[in-house]
Amino acid sequence: MQFTNVHGRPYNEVKHWPPATYRDCSSSTSVALAAFTSFLQTENTNSQNKELQPWIPFCEGRCAFCYFPVNCEKQTISLYLKALKKALAEYAKTKYVKSSVFSELYVGGGSPSVLTKEQTVDLLRYCKETFQLTEDCTIKFTASTNDLSEEKLLALDAGKVDQLDIGIQTFDDSLRKMLNLRDSCKNAVEKLKAVKKKGLRVSIDLLYNLPSQTKEQWVNDLKQALELDVESVDCYPLELYPDTLLTKKIAVGELPSTGDSAKELEMYLEAYSIFKENGYAPTCHNRFSRLKEDFTEPASEVVGTGAGFFMGHMGNHIYSDIEDVKGYIDAVQNGVLPIARLSRLSREDEKRKTMMRIYCRSPVNREKFKAQFGKFPEEEFPDAIQKLHQKGLIETRDGEIRLTEKGDPWRVNIAWEFFNQ
Repeated sequence: MQFTNVHGRPYNEVKHWPPATYRDCSSSTSVALAAFTSFLQTENTNSQNKELQPWIPFCEGRCAFCYFPVNCEKQTISLYLKALKKALAEYAKTKYVKSSVFSELYVGGGSPSVLTKEQTVDLLRYCKETFQLTEDCTIKFTASTNDLSEEKLLALDAGKVDQLDIGIQTFDDSLRKMLNLRDSCKNAVEKLKAVKKKGLRVSIDLLYNLPSQTKEQWVNDLKQALELDVESVDCYPLELYPDTLLTKKIAVGELPSTGDSAKELEMYLEAYSIFKENGYAPTCHNRFSRLKEDFTEPASEVVGTGAGFFMGHMGNHIYSDIEDVKGYIDAVQNGVLPIARLSRLSREDEKRKTMMRIYCRSPVNREKFKAQFGKFPEEEFPDAIQKLHQKGLIETRDGEIRLTEKGDPWRVNIAWEFFNQ
């Protein structure tokens, strides 16, 4: 799995952002909102896995690389939670959501661990009482090690949380300081050990191709993750966005730039090799995991809300919410669904989205695709599939089209092939 020069690579650079996301959604219109509202009054007959996602956009402070619409004004949290629960209730009373059963509850956002013990317990209780969850529903909670007091860990344990998703980013103190992470490596490691001691599963985020980051520093981060025995690791290449502190410092020469695409690819392949050798396998978007649950059928729909929430998907509707906390609260208080972007997928869009399972490292079943759309994938997308087969990036085996090991680093590029045709 080595690509030593540009000519040996299927693409000149690794793409980071896939097609058909909230970024491609149109701004919400009265017509689109009326169609979505009408859809919500229909029965949900889809029996596939579904995810419930309340969104908490608050953080202790903004990290230097962060481009998400996070909010650091803690005095707003109580009012926001009232609005969040009201918005969740609006969805819960619709016929579509009433007839939906959720196999995963994911509390995402900025760092929901900024909530107090009481707020955490209350939100989890509210979701369990308001929506239909399966008996074995997995509960995941996004957190920062800086916020994880013993009291909050007890609250998460009392709320029957199964897994914490924690943005570690790096264990290297010099890099942590550069990224404006608010605690030391020593504290982060101690908190991860405390989480494991409570019996919760741990998934961490690690960033690579940071300014001045060496291969040795990256390998040390990977080895530290293994030493801590975390269940899964999401590895993300650094993306620089115009208004972030990191980008500004690079622009004025305070920091060196990130490595080129060759260095980025080399660091990814190092992670792939190390995790594979230690019993972890690639799954989802950017994850290496040893949990069997991470290799089950992904959620086909995500019902959620919150300031900055961006993963809404019900039926053939995809949506994202107002990013500004005050704007979100105002919309909810005025009895309006706080949706900023809303699109209805065409049949062609749905075909392409189905092929994006490959990007998520899930196979596309040829027979199921034909049953849904009337043609096999290779009949619908002959040029793209032929090209990807010829490059050795995908394979067809046991009636399924899937990524090859060679194709894994290029999965976002592969997703775009189905949208460029």
